[in-house]
Amino acid sequence: MNKLVITNYEDHILEALYSDGKLSDLMLFDRQSILSNIYVGKVENIVSNIDAAFVDIGTGLPCYYSITDNKHIFLNAKKDSVLKAGDEILIQVSKDAIKTKNPVATSEIELKTENLLVNTSGRIGISGKIRKKETRDHLHQLAKRVLPDGFGCILRTVCQELPDKVILSDLNELSEKLEQIIQTAKTRTCYSCLYKNDAEYLDYFILKHNAGLQEIVTDQKAVFDEFETYLSEKQITDVKLTMYNDKNCNLLTLYNLPRDLENLKKERVWMKSGAYLVIEQTEAMVVIDVNTGKSVDKHSFEEHLLRINSEAAVEVCRQLRLRNLSGIIVVDFINMKQSGSMDIIKDILEQELAKDSVPAAFVDVTKLSLVELTRKKIRKSLKEQLTK
Repeated sequence: MNKLVITNYEDHILEALYSDGKLSDLMLFDRQSILSNIYVGKVENIVSNIDAAFVDIGTGLPCYYSITDNKHIFLNAKKDSVLKAGDEILIQVSKDAIKTKNPVATSEIELKTENLLVNTSGRIGISGKIRKKETRDHLHQLAKRVLPDGFGCILRTVCQELPDKVILSDLNELSEKLEQIIQTAKTRTCYSCLYKNDAEYLDYFILKHNAGLQEIVTDQKAVFDEFETYLSEKQITDVKLTMYNDKNCNLLTLYNLPRDLENLKKERVWMKSGAYLVIEQTEAMVVIDVNTGKSVDKHSFEEHLLRINSEAAVEVCRQLRLRNLSGIIVVDFINMKQSGSMDIIKDILEQELAKDSVPAAFVDVTKLSLVELTRKKIRKSLKEQLTK
């Protein structure tokens, strides 16, 4: 059973996902996040050596904006298509500020539902998890039929199970909203926020609902009200929503979340076998070392190592989710001599990474038998959020 627990932790909203009673995912959301908001921005300055601009959106911290990666949506009168200081452009925040790095903005504006998203890319994308060619071709033609010129979309995995009318309804609704935002932007002043994203914890629920979420428990009245409205509007009946009201024991205490958060700050992670991981988070990458520790096994030594590495592969992926680690991840598994053993570990990693709501991938095994993984950086790591 998948249960989502939502509560308050310091100045964050905390969401903890439990799968069959075990903590499998954890997210802290800043109350002041601007992620996915859409603004009329003003180009503050151009930095030619990195082909980038910094765009003021009126929040006090300008957004980094790649000149080469974006097709600019100008809102001021222009005689050419060259981006210059003072230009007004339509942008969406694609990454929150992280450490010393500014927020990142894009001109590829998007709106989404739990089934799909519509954007200004002009490209139709279909989830890689939809394998059947007939299904992919049908969905592609369906989207192509209704999307306005210049618009694109990404159809999530769940679309392969939905009636055409549901997909068409979402595509039409989002296309109309997006077109309205673009037209409204032409008459709005600089720094106007044209679209404020739903609370991030609601976005997280949308992803997890498609993955089989069955229950939500919260002790925050505002959160409860927002979910109650959303579930009613979307006619979602397969998720139980509970308002927790015990004044003697809040949800943080009931689920022992402060202890879990303290453990997630530590470098060492013990596993059931007695083996452990050492996780080092640096500016450049995340390095994870697998150690045998106190692990004892009656099987052959090689089989013993494979068991530890298999357990570690699952735990590594869990820790990436819980700690929200991203970028380049290097894992030093215990050396195994038998050919094929590392292929087993690779298969486990790929299966576990596929469960992640953040794009993550197995990259390679180096000549030194180090495993390289990547995970997309979208928001601050748990460590960064908890560091005062």
